[in-house]
Amino acid sequence: MSPVRLRKRAAGLLFGAGVVFLMGTNAQAGWLLVIAALLVGAVLAGTLLPFAGLRNLRAELVAPDEATQGEAAYVDIRLWHAGRGVRWGIRVADDHLAPTDAYVDAVRPGERIEITTARTPVRRGRRRATHAVVRTAAPFGVAERRRQLTVDGETLVLPSVVPLGPLPFVDPVGTAGSAIHPAPRRGYGPEYLGIREYRTGDSMRHVHWASTARHGAVMVREFEEEQTRRLLIVVDTEHDAEPDGDEPTSLDRCCTVAASLAAAALAHGHGSRLAAATADGLQLIARSDEAAVLRWLAELAPSGVPFATAASEVPFDVIRGAETVVLIAPAWDDGRSVVRAVEAFADTVPRVVCVAVGSGPDRDDPALHATGAALVAAGAEVYPWPVGGDLAALLGAAP
Repeated sequence: MSPVRLRKRAAGLLFGAGVVFLMGTNAQAGWLLVIAALLVGAVLAGTLLPFAGLRNLRAELVAPDEATQGEAAYVDIRLWHAGRGVRWGIRVADDHLAPTDAYVDAVRPGERIEITTARTPVRRGRRRATHAVVRTAAPFGVAERRRQLTVDGETLVLPSVVPLGPLPFVDPVGTAGSAIHPAPRRGYGPEYLGIREYRTGDSMRHVHWASTARHGAVMVREFEEEQTRRLLIVVDTEHDAEPDGDEPTSLDRCCTVAASLAAAALAHGHGSRLAAATADGLQLIARSDEAAVLRWLAELAPSGVPFATAASEVPFDVIRGAETVVLIAPAWDDGRSVVRAVEAFADTVPRVVCVAVGSGPDRDDPALHATGAALVAAGAEVYPWPVGGDLAALLGAAP
């Protein structure tokens, strides 16, 4: 329980009481002395009554399991009174998803009040509320009492997705297959499935000689049918900027780019794989729908792993079959770390694209300009995204 905090009104009433008291003593007017006493009494009563004004209050917070960054989510605050007497002028505040302050005129004994609030989270990730603060200054507003109530609410905030058109760095799909299917299908493509006996019409290029010698029969490699153009997306999670007010951080914006690209690839029939370093090592996600990709991106946190190291740890079987790799990284410095990541893929992937995420407007972001110039010199296609820039317009045209 917190102590009572006097408000400016208390000082004003006490000052007024002093003035009225002096006037009453000088004029020998008893009624002025009565008024002065009433003012002092109001301050004393207004200081003591809030001690009981928050007793026996309970709170509960009901939050959605998932919300989307930049979109309104509805959170319910339930307040009830388990004791006697009416509790007047209650304010309840918490910061789950976004700071919120609600007001309740009165809570009567046994009454349960539910307040629905709309909140817009500005950052992605897992958010958990552990307490709410109730306060009252009733009945005279001269002193305020605060009390912390235990609540439990958890929400996974998914990164925002910017609708994109056809991606300029991914060629149109040559087949009608789906970008996502539950199991690999046999056919001709880059993905290795296993070994089987030779059948009429099989190419001799696919003969597996070691198995042929071991089994005494011609054995060939079997491959997965190639259904889509494949896109490999790698996110830089080495570190993140400190939150600046109500703005997404650099890693939040990187995840928005990755989510938007994955959603656009899926919508246009492309398969995509995503990779990022975590504190537990490199994590990969593939053959997943948009919801699974968003949840995976929402959980990404700064890993401390250099981007070039993470890029070099992507397994070859993940890189194999990818026609384009997209590197998404904040423009922290002159681009040297991202350039090394580009070099990790330059010899194995036909097309390397970099989306450099700036920390300021384009005209005021020298790091974004320096990073872009270094990446162009390294032979990558560069898309610089400054704060306030239109991501859909940026990724909808050739660099």
